[in-house]
Amino acid sequence: MTHPDPTAASTSSGRADRSGRSGRPDRLTISAAIALLTISALHTVAFALHPWWGAWMAGPFRTTQLPMEAAVQFWGLPGGFVVPGVLLALLILRAGRRGDTVPLYVALILGIWAVLCVWMVGPSGFVMLLVPAVLLLIASLRSRRGIERRG
Repeated sequence: MTHPDPTAASTSSGRADRSGRSGRPDRLTISAAIALLTISALHTVAFALHPWWGAWMAGPFRTTQLPMEAAVQFWGLPGGFVVPGVLLALLILRAGRRGDTVPLYVALILGIWAVLCVWMVGPSGFVMLLVPAVLLLIASLRSRRGIERRG
């Protein structure tokens, strides 16, 4: 296995960087993934402890109308953000560990979704989603800028 020359220009994947800065696209991508995993874990902690787990496991959504509080809690945890958030974070983490970034549209859609949700429900945990969205946006833009310079 050959190692890249540390004085070489950055590769298309963003691995080698002349300055050795910590702001390389792959590190930003990994940081965004860790932030998204942390948000998912915090979301789980915030919604995990409540009395509705037994009722949900019995399957009442199929046969009866649950109280509003049970429905809200359901969409907050098992039917909500956590599982897709963890899956997205793991995919982003994989890309970052390979020295890649995710497509720009991932950052844009995540950021737009967060802003729309904050606009609809007010200040909430959705504000925290702007952290990985901005990190992914910066990583994608830096990666594109590096490709354009070499091209």
